[in-house]
Amino acid sequence: MSNKNVSAAPTTPEREFHLVCSSGGSRAILGSAGVLLACNQAGISKFKSIGGISGGSIPTVLYSSGMDAKTCLSTALDMDFSSLLTRRASFFRILVAYFMQRRNEKVRPVNGVLTSEKLGDFVESFLKDGELWPKGYWTMAIAEDAQIVFSENGVFEIRPDGHLRFISCDPGPLGTAVRGSCAVPGIISAVEYKNKILFDGALGPESRVPAGVPMRLYGAQPRDIIACDVGDENSKQAQRVTKLWKMVCGDDCVPAVEDPIYNKSHGLTWIEPKITSVRSLQFNLTRDQKWEAVMAGFVASVPELALSSILTGDRLVGAQALVKEYEAALRQTETGKVGDLTKLVESMLSKNGLL
Repeated sequence: MSNKNVSAAPTTPEREFHLVCSSGGSRAILGSAGVLLACNQAGISKFKSIGGISGGSIPTVLYSSGMDAKTCLSTALDMDFSSLLTRRASFFRILVAYFMQRRNEKVRPVNGVLTSEKLGDFVESFLKDGELWPKGYWTMAIAEDAQIVFSENGVFEIRPDGHLRFISCDPGPLGTAVRGSCAVPGIISAVEYKNKILFDGALGPESRVPAGVPMRLYGAQPRDIIACDVGDENSKQAQRVTKLWKMVCGDDCVPAVEDPIYNKSHGLTWIEPKITSVRSLQFNLTRDQKWEAVMAGFVASVPELALSSILTGDRLVGAQALVKEYEAALRQTETGKVGDLTKLVESMLSKNGLL
């Protein structure tokens, strides 16, 4: 059969991806770092937009500030999460605040038992000289019933009816934006911006994964969005606390946990790390715990990136081999000493050029 009428497939520009990382405190910080490592394995060196809320806002701001995935990972592993928050209450009051977390999501007290000024200073320390905002980065907080989105193009308010308006043509202070997105009611104090009181971005209508933000602000198509969703904490301890508080205070004190509006069925690359070693608001962690959370992000990413034809060929084969090697290391160290998992994982990633 003649092929004279068959032309070569037209060349297309390199795909531009958008990364969205969910809320989830320490679990989101570490799981998102693992997703970034998997994206690096897939050959993605930059994103058209990258952002997240609450814990997911931290690795994304580090990456957008110029770190590569490996440096971002090392920073997350070395970071003392507890040092970024300042205690403002007794241990007993902190315990009560954690116990009342679900109720506080409803009543939203402005003051928490911890404050986040050090977190703001930390993220701003990565800005380059003269830079006001990292390119392509965004984060979001909640003020009353509106989403307050901070980006390089300004600050926007999105009302419940979908109406969008400018609050500022300037990006806004980076530290304030990240602190506001991380302000878990009753735990971490709220932050003020232009007479608005900012709370945790997960309290908005899109719940913990606001994938609608890159669609609206950057024109992202669902097929080009990679979303990391560490999920709502469903450990037995968290379930017991919620059940007990419900018994004490009633249904009205325990808000329902909403699922994100967007998900895998909308065509997004949807990654759900299964993180059991770390609780969301657990800040004092061993390196083994951190690595287990990071690798949960990496392991969950590989099949989803492959399914979306983002991770292919030799890179996919290499990533699948790493997953198998990690799972073997995890089994091997189940009854081992503290630090054994760290040694095996760091050796594995170093020899593969990922650390």
